This record gives sequence, structure tokens and C-alpha cells, in this order.
Amino acid sequence: MTDAPARSHARSWLRFPIDNWPSRIYLLLVAAAVVFFLVDQSVTRPDASFAAIYMLILTAPISLLASIPLIGVAVGALLNATLIGALAHLARNRR
Repeated sequence: MTDAPARSHARSWLRFPIDNWPSRIYLLLVAAAVVFFLVDQSVTRPDASFAAIYMLILTAPISLLASIPLIGVAVGALLNATLIGALAHLARNRR
């Protein structure tokens, strides 16, 4: 029974990255960049392409600070999506 407030608090934070269209579109762009990177890595030589640049730039600055690129991309995407969602929520409530 004491678990309900904690779950409600976590749910309120989860609404920012996934419960609005700007965040969803951003996450879809990041997912497309990661898929492009993975496909490109399987087709070309590892140093023959700049495919990683797209996913790193989309998730900057967090992904540029991380030592493991794909982990940095995932964390950066979630943090940026949360920020985009919070700003969208703020803009929607200001009207």
C-alpha cells in the first residue's frame, strides 16, 4: 500500500518523455539514427562512415560526455526527451 505514492511519482516523471508528441517524434528520430548506425556498421567497414555522428548529435551533450557511446546515446535520448516533454507540458499549460 505504501508503494502507490512512489509509483505515482515515477509515473508522473515518465509522462514527460513518452506522453507527448514532441518527445515521441524526438525519440523516433533517435531510434532511426541508431538503426541507421547499426545497419551501416554491418554493411561497411567500421571507419568508412560517419553514421555515428547522427545519433551523437541528436543526443548531445550527454552522449558526447559518455565513455560508452550507445549507453550515452540512450541516457542522452531519455534526458533530452524528458526536457522536451517538460517544455511541451509547460507550453501547453501556459495557454
